[in-house]
Amino acid sequence: MSDTRVKFYKGTHGMGIVISVTYENDRIIFDFGAPFEPENEIYDGYVLKREENRVKDALLLGKIPMVPGVFKKKDLKDIELVSSEESDINTAVFINHLHLDHCSEMDKVDPQIPVYIHSDGIKLQKCLEAIGEETHRREYQPYLYHDIIQVGQISVQPFFSDHPCPGASGFLITTPDSTIYYSGDIRFHGMNSQKAFEDLYKVAENNIDLLIVDSTTTSASEFNLNVTDTAENSSNDQTQSYVTEEMIYNSIYAKHKKDDRLIVVNEYNRDVDMMLHIYQLAQYLSRKAVFEASYAYILYQLKGVKVCILNDGKTAENSYLRECAAEFEFVDTEEIRKHPENYILQNSYENILNLIDLDSVRASYYHLFGEPLVPQDKHYKIMRNMVEKLGWEFVTYSNLYSFSHAYPNHLSYMVERIQAKSVVAVHSKHPENLVVRNSHHILPTDGDEYLLKNGELIRMD
Repeated sequence: MSDTRVKFYKGTHGMGIVISVTYENDRIIFDFGAPFEPENEIYDGYVLKREENRVKDALLLGKIPMVPGVFKKKDLKDIELVSSEESDINTAVFINHLHLDHCSEMDKVDPQIPVYIHSDGIKLQKCLEAIGEETHRREYQPYLYHDIIQVGQISVQPFFSDHPCPGASGFLITTPDSTIYYSGDIRFHGMNSQKAFEDLYKVAENNIDLLIVDSTTTSASEFNLNVTDTAENSSNDQTQSYVTEEMIYNSIYAKHKKDDRLIVVNEYNRDVDMMLHIYQLAQYLSRKAVFEASYAYILYQLKGVKVCILNDGKTAENSYLRECAAEFEFVDTEEIRKHPENYILQNSYENILNLIDLDSVRASYYHLFGEPLVPQDKHYKIMRNMVEKLGWEFVTYSNLYSFSHAYPNHLSYMVERIQAKSVVAVHSKHPENLVVRNSHHILPTDGDEYLLKNGELIRMD
């Protein structure tokens, strides 16, 4: 009888992954985030969080599932759930990357339970704490790709996934009787796709019983799943019909190499690799990259790159810059107004009113997967309206919502290459659309628990 159990707490029909693998009294949990649902988010800027009840509120609001043995008794208040102090399970948490749908609730885990994040992810986490975007509540355990971390009788080995957020990892999980691979958010159309394919091939060398795979793009409306490439035709060069990261930078370069318009980019401060590529693009165009102070700080700490900082009159208030301010050149808005052809300007939505000071400038505004993310969000509409009022060109790209996730043909290729006995698609509203051949495609729902025996998931009542 197998002793390996897999429980899908969250993420079987949407975002916000929380899944556990247990062997006897040892357990790992991968990811601990809440779904990205801006239209249903109760903490909308008006509703205040109750700090003293933050764990209880998160549980009762459904932001995190009722996982026994993870939360401190004092934080549970009157919720009837086995606390971490009362549990005899040896638990560790592994975070795929620091996008909020994978990590937003990890601060609620008992600080005595180890939470593992890639060392680059920990650097980013410390930056987010320094700029005030995160609150420091615990320490994190670092790992590097291909390290093996032992949690009792369970071993975990992280592998590279081509994702713009630092340290993104898939996890090869080995128990005494089963082997599981959780892909985390993965893609094969970024600037480091070759490395992602190389690690895919390393994973495929193992005899995988269960593949748990990010399938975001199976629910995206821009994909026609009726014409998904067959696994036989899928390969690492089959991205011509989709937008690749390199195509985006090449298109911006081609458009502006002989153009004097200001380039404005809206990108996510956790997607550090994309920030680095914007800096490199500015160099190719013989322009200076000008970032907001917090973005410049993160890029410097993670990549050692020094961009210019926009002097918005508040820079002196940023305590995190004091030790390294001398490393940066500061650029005033007036200088950008005079010579827009010399700059690429990063602008976040919260500071979008700063663009009013550039109202007389001709510009192209590129929404490069920054916040607000989706067109359905009211803030996205405000952003577009603001750009239109300035008379600027607004540029976005197809596959926007799914850009950080593998395209359907690549998913098909990944599933075929790994040849797991069973496959579960997660992080998708339509996991049934994942193309699976020569494997048993299982469709669990949130809360389902299974025994894993000889690669077969056996539902537990």
